[in-house]
Amino acid sequence: MKNTSKTFKTFVLLISFFMFTSESFAQIPGFPDDVNDEPAAPINSLVIMGLIAGAIYGVKKLK
Repeated sequence: MKNTSKTFKTFVLLISFFMFTSESFAQIPGFPDDVNDEPAAPINSLVIMGLIAGAIYGVKKLK
């Protein structure tokens, strides 16, 4: 009896999870094509230096 109750609760939880999260897959409508887009942000070479420094710091922190 206890196992059946647990199975039922799990089933109800799973079904409600799938029902209520279905909206998270939807996308909002886009904007018209006549809108001027902002220019893309430049990615500097300092990003690579930051990643290397972060990796070195992480390795030292783990040791």
